[in-house]
Amino acid sequence: MSDITTLRNIGAIVVPVTGVFPQNAAAGTINGASIDRMLHNMAGSCVLHQVVGAETGAPTAASVQTKLQDSPDNSTWSDYKAGTATVQETAALTAANSENTAAIDLTGANRFIRPVTIISFTGGTSPEIQVAAGIILGGERELAAV
Repeated sequence: MSDITTLRNIGAIVVPVTGVFPQNAAAGTINGASIDRMLHNMAGSCVLHQVVGAETGAPTAASVQTKLQDSPDNSTWSDYKAGTATVQETAALTAANSENTAAIDLTGANRFIRPVTIISFTGGTSPEIQVAAGIILGGERELAAV
């Protein structure tokens, strides 16, 4: 694949995957869908992306943060640390209708990965917030033919 091909076709080198589909969520944890890296030529990196929408229930504060977990068997999950003592995660979102990302090196990750979104509120009456999270995989060992 030539450099000009990748410049004009970003889809040839990245794969977006939704992990947490858009939903209204109360306080708690949402375990996203499992992503099999083997189906993506063991992608060596990713961008973890989270989005929040409007809040309901009038909370005085809200926090949404998404972290990456990995698993060797698609059953036993742990927070992914990329060889460091720091869990790989996005910064917390505290404003409605916002988004952010975190770039993550997957070279030490197990075969399966998933986003996990944690939602918390202060105050309010049964508060909820719209959330979604996805992973953009890159750095595949072998790119698809163009």
